[in-house]
Amino acid sequence: MRVVITDDEMLERKAMRKFLNENFKDIEVVGEASNGRNAIELAEQLEPDLMFIDIKMPGINGLEAVQRIREKKPQIKFIIVSAYDSFDYAKKAMKEGVKEYLLKPNNKEEAIEAITRVCQEIKREKTAHQKQLDSLHIERENFLLKILQQEQGTVTEKQQRELFPEMKCGFFFVMELVGGKEVDILKQHIERLSPFQSITVLNGNYMVSLFVSTKEQSKLDALLLAKKLQIAYENKLWIGIGYSYSLVDQLYKSYHEALKTLHILKKNKRVQYSLPLLTQREADGVNDEELFLPLIQGDFQTAWMITKELLDKVDQTELYVRIREKLVQEGISMHQLYLPENLPQWKGFVHKICLKVSEIHQANDPIERAKQYIYRHFHETITLEQVSEMVHLSPTYFTKLFRETTNITFIDFLTEVRLGKARQMLLENQLSLKEISFMVGYKDPNYFSRVFKKHYNQSPKQFQKQTFLIEK
Repeated sequence: MRVVITDDEMLERKAMRKFLNENFKDIEVVGEASNGRNAIELAEQLEPDLMFIDIKMPGINGLEAVQRIREKKPQIKFIIVSAYDSFDYAKKAMKEGVKEYLLKPNNKEEAIEAITRVCQEIKREKTAHQKQLDSLHIERENFLLKILQQEQGTVTEKQQRELFPEMKCGFFFVMELVGGKEVDILKQHIERLSPFQSITVLNGNYMVSLFVSTKEQSKLDALLLAKKLQIAYENKLWIGIGYSYSLVDQLYKSYHEALKTLHILKKNKRVQYSLPLLTQREADGVNDEELFLPLIQGDFQTAWMITKELLDKVDQTELYVRIREKLVQEGISMHQLYLPENLPQWKGFVHKICLKVSEIHQANDPIERAKQYIYRHFHETITLEQVSEMVHLSPTYFTKLFRETTNITFIDFLTEVRLGKARQMLLENQLSLKEISFMVGYKDPNYFSRVFKKHYNQSPKQFQKQTFLIEK
C-alpha cells in the first residue's frame, strides 16, 4: 500500500510516518508533502493508493488539493487528519470522497480502525480490478487465437467491437528471440514501448503480437516500434511485420505476411526486422525492396551499399522513380530531390532521404516531442495530463516511459528546465525576482524561491549575490 503524507508541520509528518510504520506492515510511505501544491505534484508523480492530508495549510488548502487530485486521479483514497473539529469541514471532505476524518491528536485505536477500513476497501477494489483485467486478458487472447486459426465470421467481429470498439486497423508482429523464450519479459517490453493496444501470445516457437490502432496506421509507426524493441533486446530479436488491415477477416493476412517476412529475414541475415519484402522482382531480377527497408529506417550505410549494387544492374532513372514512388506511398514529403547524374550525387541523394526519415522517427518519438513542448512552453502552466494527451499516451504509461527514457521524472525534468532558465535570468540581473518567477512558470514567487533553494541549496538572491562576488 503506497502512502503520501501531507502536512505543513514537519513534526506532524514524522509522527504520522512513525505511527504507520509501527502499526501497518503492508503500508509504505513513498512521499511527504508540506503543502497542497506539493501534494498535487506527488499525486501525479508517485500515484499513491492513499493520501493523508491536513486541511489548514498555506496556499492550496487540503480540501482544494483533494478536489484537484481526484479530478485526475479518482482512484486515490484520502484520509483527512486535522486539528479542526468542524462539521462543515467534515461535510465538505465527505462530499469530495474523503473516506475518514481523524482529529489531532487522534485516539490510537480509532485511527488504526479507520486506516484499516480504508486499506481493506483499497484491497477489495484492487482485487476486483485485477479480476476484470484477467478476464479481459483471457478474452483478448481468445480473440487473437481465433484470428490465427482463421475462425472468421460474426462472432469474431462481435468480439472485436466489444474488445476494441475504436479500432481503425490492426497489424501483426511475429518474433523470435535469439537464445530463449522470455515470454513474460517480452510482453512487458511491448506493453512499455507500444503506443497501441496489444495482445501477445506464444504460438509454437514464435511470439505473436496483434497491435490495434485507433487511427489509420502508417508503416513508419510499426517500424519505429520494432526498432525500439530491437534496442531493448540489443539486436537479439527477429521481428517480421505484417501490413495493417481495417477488417477483422483480413487480419490473418497480416499474420501470414509477418511470419513469411520473419523466415526471409532469418535466411538472409541482413536485417533483423522488416515489413514484407520480395526476395526477387520478377520483372528484372532486382530487389529494390531490400533498398527501401534501410532507407525507411534511416540506415544510411546499408542503404548506400545496396544502392551502389543496384546502380550496376538497373536503369538509374527507373531506380530514381521507384524510390520517389515509395516515398510518396509512405507519406514522406521530400522537396528538391532531383535525378542524380553520378555516384557522388547518388550518395548525397540517399543521405538526404535517410536524414529526413531520421527526423520523422524523432518527431514521432513521444518523449522527444514532450521534451520539446516543455522547452517551448516552460513559462506556462504545464500538467502531466496535458502533455501526455498531446503525445497521445495515457498519463500512467507516459509517466513510466518518460522516467525509463530520460532517467528523470516528468516533474523533475520540468523543474530543471524552469530553474535553468531562471538561473540565466538571475545572472543577467535585469529583472526582479517576482518577474523571473512568473516568466519561468511559477505564479507564487515564495514557492519559486523554495523550489530554487531545495534544488541548488541556496536561495535565488544568494545565488545572484554569490555570482556577483565571484565576478568582482
